Amino acid sequence: MLTGITRGVLITVSLSILAAVAACGGGTDLTCDEPRRYQQALENERLTAPDDLSAPEPYLEMPVPQANPRPERPKGSPCIDLPPRL
Repeated sequence: MLTGITRGVLITVSLSILAAVAACGGGTDLTCDEPRRYQQALENERLTAPDDLSAPEPYLEMPVPQANPRPERPKGSPCIDLPPRL
């Protein structure tokens, strides 16, 4: 039978190996072919306040500029790390 210390060491080593194997998991086919959720975002209507509240100040709105168009990336190409230039 295992003693308390031996059991603790065995559990610690087992969990360490499990964590190492889980960290190495994941596919090697990391491509950006599938559209991400943020790429499907749509611009919403301007915020309106009910009659009993004051309207939001227009100068506090943050306009988001359109990104410069660029050529399509080849299928299967890896993801880029930088956002497009504005």
